[in-house]
Amino acid sequence: MGASVLFVEPFYGGSHRAFLDGLVRHSRHDFTLLTLAEGEWRRRMRRGAQELADQARAIEGDFDLLVVSDLLDLPAFLALTRPRFASTPVLAYFHENQFTYPRIKGTKFNSWFGQINYLTALAANAVAFNSEFHRQDFLGALRALATQPNNWLVPESIASIEAKSFVLPVGVELEWLDEHEFVHDPVKPPLVLWNHRWEFDKSPELFARVVRRLAGEGVPFELALAGEPGPNPSPVMADLARDLPERIHHFGFAAGREEYARLLWASDIAVSTTRHEFFGVAMVEAMYTGCLPLAPRRFNFPALVPPELHEACLFDDEDGFTRRFRVLLGDRPAGAPERVRASATRFAWKYVAPAWDAALDRLVSHNPLPERR
Repeated sequence: MGASVLFVEPFYGGSHRAFLDGLVRHSRHDFTLLTLAEGEWRRRMRRGAQELADQARAIEGDFDLLVVSDLLDLPAFLALTRPRFASTPVLAYFHENQFTYPRIKGTKFNSWFGQINYLTALAANAVAFNSEFHRQDFLGALRALATQPNNWLVPESIASIEAKSFVLPVGVELEWLDEHEFVHDPVKPPLVLWNHRWEFDKSPELFARVVRRLAGEGVPFELALAGEPGPNPSPVMADLARDLPERIHHFGFAAGREEYARLLWASDIAVSTTRHEFFGVAMVEAMYTGCLPLAPRRFNFPALVPPELHEACLFDDEDGFTRRFRVLLGDRPAGAPERVRASATRFAWKYVAPAWDAALDRLVSHNPLPERR
């Protein structure tokens, strides 16, 4: 029999919702969801604990454990619901963090959001990150802040957070893609996929510059410009569609699952030029269909891409991106589609859900950490 789990998510939308819905479907534990609908994320961090505390009082029954996302102000939530969860073990799950999330040029770091992440990690019994890169990134940010004058950290707390932290990957729904598998025409020009938001943190401007450069050289390829534009889309995607119409295979958000699946299977190379990536769900989806990833060497991509393909598929700067892009458009490594598909398969829910169930079991038994290797 599974544990009774209350999952508190102030931002029940996008990738947060896809993950949580998948966890509920695939876990053997019994979940009750306490959520707020997708909305402006800053408002969710500022007010989510207050609004959800009111809702928590209306939920009946006892819970074996509490799981919260990084967008919740956990200490405020626990204080506003006291004494209900005073003895309930808590797991804080970090999809992202506000210390190293990229900021629009000219804006300042808002220390309040970073402080919420820090205090949430401090207050939880255990802290799980979606990748080892993310865990080290968060701890490194705390250590860097601790060296700054007039900071608000207790230095000893960093070791405490590190000691109770571990990695739990995001589960990704992948098997449904098999229903739409097809073999595309290898004679056609390579199809390049963009399946990310069109906003500044994904750096579409870099992608557009290099695409224009290679198009000017006469390199054959077509473009599938998908992904959600987002609230503040860069105009460069629309500019590419206007200026390079002969190269556009698809333009705009793929609203239907079947349409998106067909784009994935039809594409040869999936490109990311992001300024951050704590995990990389969109790249995992593309890799599962055999797309070769082309992405920054930093962030979590080295953990997604097979080591033997790092040199061909990961870049450090714009020049490296251009060189690798040019090479992959002309000659992709033998057997690479099969290797990237196998690498992506690790994150299917049938493999990830048991790890989540085991972690929740440990938390209920008050021994929250996996064995250190």
